Amino acid sequence: MSGNMPIDSDSQLAVYADLVSLYPENIAYLQKYAELLLEAGQATTGTEHLRRLHALLISRGEPSKANALATKYPQIGRISASGGDETFLDMLPKDTFGKVWLLMNREKIDEGRPLFRQGEQGDSMYLLLDGELAVCMTGQNGKTVLLNLIRPGDVVGEGCLLDPGPRSADVVANKKSHVVKLPRKKILALMGENSGLLSALQRKSDLRNMCGLLSTHPLLQNVPLDMRQFMARETKTARYPAKQLIHKAGEELQAVDMLIDGKAAFMLRVQNTGKVIEYLQVGELVGDTSALRHATCPADVVALSDVLMAHIPYSAFKNVVEAYPPLKEKLLGHAEQQRTRFMKKVSEMSGDKR
Repeated sequence: MSGNMPIDSDSQLAVYADLVSLYPENIAYLQKYAELLLEAGQATTGTEHLRRLHALLISRGEPSKANALATKYPQIGRISASGGDETFLDMLPKDTFGKVWLLMNREKIDEGRPLFRQGEQGDSMYLLLDGELAVCMTGQNGKTVLLNLIRPGDVVGEGCLLDPGPRSADVVANKKSHVVKLPRKKILALMGENSGLLSALQRKSDLRNMCGLLSTHPLLQNVPLDMRQFMARETKTARYPAKQLIHKAGEELQAVDMLIDGKAAFMLRVQNTGKVIEYLQVGELVGDTSALRHATCPADVVALSDVLMAHIPYSAFKNVVEAYPPLKEKLLGHAEQQRTRFMKKVSEMSGDKR
């Protein structure tokens, strides 16, 4: 009977502390010890051992396991790797463009010179043969924000190929570069024959657009580029019809939301009537303080028209906050400003009611 009795948590901790001391690079022992520490409320020590485990997995060439660990335990402040973006040349059927054609049609862009500027009309994309291109745009405070770095073999301007119109960002050469303007008709014909190519290019465009939306927010634009790209990869979008309740007051939030398009508002229910506390601005975040502490929605969030929202998973957003401490200070200030505005508005409503 005694052999079947469960071992108490303190005994387990002692056993695994000894095992980790004897076998410091044993993955199973290290993870179990870290989890026991977290269960025992020893968050700081447990987190440090999780960070050791993450570094060990990376050093052993197991990035997928390291990424899974970073997702499960966002407090370790590690950003999951993308696994390497597929270049446009990787997507194309072999011999679509010959070396001679590429050589004859290439254009040189000197360092610091633009390929195109935000707002210019466009209907084509460019293939980078060598060098490096920086994709930039202006944030809400007028600061230039880096959105992407284009490497040889990849394309830029794909958004205007798929949907002709104004360019959404500046593209400037970081160093002397050579590009080729790809024939629009040929690329569209290839996509018509190969739905996989169209889907892959659309995913690339959507990811870059999402990174742009996140990057222009004043709270996020100073976050390192790889972290903004990580958030963009994890983000999903959802549409809500007019009058739909998006979040209920007091609801525990599972994601940080950003309004992309449409009209929405924080609302307070007074005598069965919804009263607007504050309108949401396009690009505004909802639930960002959940990355700092347990947080619930301060008021109903309601769609006033058809709305498109981006949902950044809580774990991904918290990972970035842990990995980039300056963001935490900005979020604290933002939360205090929002709380002050809400209290003032609610007080005004209470006065009107009397």
